[in-house]
Amino acid sequence: MHLTRLILSIAGVLLVVGMYFLPNVVVEDQQDQNGTPIAVDSNTDVEQAHAFELSDSEAQRISDLKEGFKNQNNTQKSASFADSLAGLFTELNMLDSAAVYREKAAQIEPSQERLLQTAEAYYEAYSYAVDLEEQDIWGQKARSYFEQVLENQPQLSDAKAKLALTYLPQQPMQAVVKLREVVEQDPENRVALYHLGLLSLQSNQLDKAVQRFEKLITVDSTNLEGQFYLGVAYMKLDARDQALKQFRKVQSMDPHPEIQASVDEYLKELK
Repeated sequence: MHLTRLILSIAGVLLVVGMYFLPNVVVEDQQDQNGTPIAVDSNTDVEQAHAFELSDSEAQRISDLKEGFKNQNNTQKSASFADSLAGLFTELNMLDSAAVYREKAAQIEPSQERLLQTAEAYYEAYSYAVDLEEQDIWGQKARSYFEQVLENQPQLSDAKAKLALTYLPQQPMQAVVKLREVVEQDPENRVALYHLGLLSLQSNQLDKAVQRFEKLITVDSTNLEGQFYLGVAYMKLDARDQALKQFRKVQSMDPHPEIQASVDEYLKELK
């Protein structure tokens, strides 16, 4: 479970943890002055635009796949090229480019699976967008596709939870209401529990944050972020012994060095 931009609004060490989960490479496709994505089949020179990010072999792979996509008359093969481009852009952390090609594949060969792939891809682009205007664009795209998916499969609680999160940060209460609906339908939904916990932590509703994170780690004891933020919530509640125990538990999970350093700092404060 990755950390979304919501984490970046939480002070101190939460920012450090959030930054660890950000992608390393910017996206391939650009936008016009109105924030509208420029068509991916434009004459943008991929090699020139990303020479500082892409190896020669990566740039060549992109160029070859785009050429195959443009010149393919067979719809099945065209969709396959779009899928391959989406996979490559995902691999390179060019998340909005990946989403655009997932959408193209879904437009060529519509199916519930492709609609869900497109929704998930736009959700990833939305989650990691640094620019608020871009975030809004990808969030609306993700929401639109999740809505289409849920028309046919309303039982997909993860899709409902991610749809709810697309209302952040502009409409936080709408997000909260929809996340609560997900938990009512599926009390063990990890996506909803995790983000309700974060929202409670952000708004200083610490008892609710503890409740959400405790439930989350009961459902999934390996959830590192849930374990970590439960310790933060305990600490903010001045529940010193519980916070110490929780942070030591996180230490035992062998987290990334930056998370480990954050835990160490908290433990120093608690001792």
